[in-house]
Amino acid sequence: MNFKNQTILGAFILTSFFSCSADTEVESGNSMLWKIEGNDCKSSYVFGTMHMIEEEYFNMSESLVEKIKTSEAIIMEVGGMPDPLAAMQMMTLDTGTVHGYFTKEQLVLLLEFMDKKLDTDPETFHTVYGKMKPFFILQAISASYFSADAVSYDLNIMAIAKQNNIPLIGLETIEEQLGFFDAIPPAEMAELIMESVENFEKEKKETLKLMQIYADQNVEKMIPMMKKQSPEFMKYEDIFLTGRNKKWIPKLKEEFASKHCFVAVGAAHLFGDYGILQLLENEGYTVTAISTN
Repeated sequence: MNFKNQTILGAFILTSFFSCSADTEVESGNSMLWKIEGNDCKSSYVFGTMHMIEEEYFNMSESLVEKIKTSEAIIMEVGGMPDPLAAMQMMTLDTGTVHGYFTKEQLVLLLEFMDKKLDTDPETFHTVYGKMKPFFILQAISASYFSADAVSYDLNIMAIAKQNNIPLIGLETIEEQLGFFDAIPPAEMAELIMESVENFEKEKKETLKLMQIYADQNVEKMIPMMKKQSPEFMKYEDIFLTGRNKKWIPKLKEEFASKHCFVAVGAAHLFGDYGILQLLENEGYTVTAISTN
């Protein structure tokens, strides 16, 4: 074999080696990273995130970062930062105050909880939350499960997109996201908040367990754990999960057809009969669990 042929063969072997070793399949399916192929599309990746997670469970491996950097578009639930004024308008009540959502008994319990657990005395509560829609209270309760050192996969991925001038595409607008809560009747929204108040310590502990399960990428345990942690929200699964997943598929198909994409959405959106992985498979794509390490 002459030198030229040896060089070509060597290049072929190296190319084959790197293309094969770049993605390691996870046969168990226990991974937050999935490769999307087929349907004449450019190969893409779907990654399930936790929007907030304690730093000890956060893992942006070099291989994961490289996949983000080499993508032609990054697709997330919302593309970029929202207009603060528009977001504030969406979060503000048109009339009345948030107090009107609750019975007298509920309001007494809520104010006591906010004072003792969230260090928000009644006067501060009235100032901060009085004119805000009630989901703002839910957001504050959920945020209190995490320490000040908690980090966000979403914000890190957005930063990588900005640093590398990669287009950031949103599957929905912030207005659409905020609008999901408006679909819940006022009395039921108040009940959701009171259930979170009543189960605060339990849900805080289960959030920690969920972070551990997520870090272990144990898909089989994660979805049951999420349902156990927030059964009140599972009553609205179609609003917050499955309905959104179905709406995202046409947009994903459109982007996959012309771009090598990296999709990053909440991990709860990936799995199950109406998760986006199954919905993409139903559309003829091949989905493969890939190691993040």
